[in-house]
Amino acid sequence: MESKYYVDFLRDLLSPDEAVRTEASDRVQDFVNLLTGTQARVAGDLIAMLAPHEGSRVALEALLHALTDLDGCGKLDGVDLSPLAEIPESVIHVEHRDYIEEFAPRIASASNDTAQ
Repeated sequence: MESKYYVDFLRDLLSPDEAVRTEASDRVQDFVNLLTGTQARVAGDLIAMLAPHEGSRVALEALLHALTDLDGCGKLDGVDLSPLAEIPESVIHVEHRDYIEEFAPRIASASNDTAQ
């Protein structure tokens, strides 16, 4: 993916505006196949780090869905999903549960790797 668009996407993920963050996460499915391996890892790591701190239910769902989009194209390899373990149970709602369950083995594995 062209660097300018990629950097704009990363900035949008960090936007203070919930709608911008959500839209950025939703865009991953549109360009996931254009990402280089490095771009995918950086985006995946950033998304995983942002998820525990996302205050919006809708934006959190979009972040988690973006990770599944990366995974569906085989571009989640090398991404550290351990930050997802920090998502407070109180903010994991029904729309998030399937994503968390899908990533649970990788979260546990990544958490175990960092603990050693």
